[in-house]
Amino acid sequence: MNYYAKNDIVILRKLKGQIMTGSLEKTHYLRENFNFFILNAMDDWVRIIDDRGEVAFVNDALIDALDKSETLKTYLDDNIDLLLSNSNEVVKTTTMIEEKLIDGKYYSIKTSPIFYEGDFAGTIEVYRDITSESILKIDLYNANKDMIDDLRFVRRIQASILPKNKTYGKLKISGIYNPSEKVSGDIYDLIKIDENRSAFYIADVMGHGVKASIMTMFLKVSMSAIFDKHPDYSPSQVFLNLRKKFTKLEIDSSQYFTAWLGIFDFRDDSLVFANAGHNCPPLIYRQSEKIADYLLVSGRMISNIIEADKYKEKTLKLEENDKILFFTDGTIEAKNENGKEYGLERLREEFSKKGDIQALYQNIRDFNWQQMADDLTLALIEYGGNDEN
Repeated sequence: MNYYAKNDIVILRKLKGQIMTGSLEKTHYLRENFNFFILNAMDDWVRIIDDRGEVAFVNDALIDALDKSETLKTYLDDNIDLLLSNSNEVVKTTTMIEEKLIDGKYYSIKTSPIFYEGDFAGTIEVYRDITSESILKIDLYNANKDMIDDLRFVRRIQASILPKNKTYGKLKISGIYNPSEKVSGDIYDLIKIDENRSAFYIADVMGHGVKASIMTMFLKVSMSAIFDKHPDYSPSQVFLNLRKKFTKLEIDSSQYFTAWLGIFDFRDDSLVFANAGHNCPPLIYRQSEKIADYLLVSGRMISNIIEADKYKEKTLKLEENDKILFFTDGTIEAKNENGKEYGLERLREEFSKKGDIQALYQNIRDFNWQQMADDLTLALIEYGGNDEN
């Protein structure tokens, strides 16, 4: 059935929004109780359909649109039978909102039931042009998709620059890297200085996301460059040089990072280490002592608003099968359902009992009951392995 033949449009235009059918009492109810002047003043298209599926009212905006578009006429005709079929109980009880592409434009269509003395009398439809909003949403979706693709790419790159889980000379490394977002502000790395020495560091950049991840790239490149140029530097000297490079960036004063650095000397089985504000001191577990202990040394974080530090150093004699656990604050800040943090002491106790990084990571996951609020990074070095390189 064509509800909008040419003669019908002429009649609708002459009536200027008056009720088309007057035989039904329900239709008289519509005519007497709706302010059709308001409906006619709307830029939105408005259509009222009675319970028989006949058009009772069309406002001026929709009449003008029907004059110009055969596609619109076809859509409205096809929609009536489906909308008001006796089997369609949803339309008789629920206001429905949907979006449709009609004649090259996007419309939000709101369909609401009309009742007369408790009985279903018909529906009123309001068509609102949302083309601009829809195009904006599509553009935002595409931009967001591109950004997500970029973040995934950065995450793959970031994960690839971490040392692989394997044995390097006397150092066997295993690590777990779990960003709270797509990318992370955590990094750890092993640098071979010469045949007899290797350096290991772990760092935690303030914040998360792209900004923090870019800073980890800066750390990776800078630390390698420092050791390439100054292989004789001590951990303290490395941190002072790193701070100079960081301040030259002239970035936001709120940006900072913490780091822990140790240099392993295989000639005398020693470890010299320094701390740049890293509040997660590594834990060392010795088979002879059966309890893990902290590798503590003081030092300021690296920031362009905090004065340079001399960075105190400590030296430790290593034994065969010693295990050193490195971690960032996301590890100890995991919270259970009561809001209690995992904490340093729990980590020390569990590491002493388990001594295995996978078992320790699972224990932290079991303790945590919500999405991690911070990046979680664990790295374990076992001393005295065989060279696989």
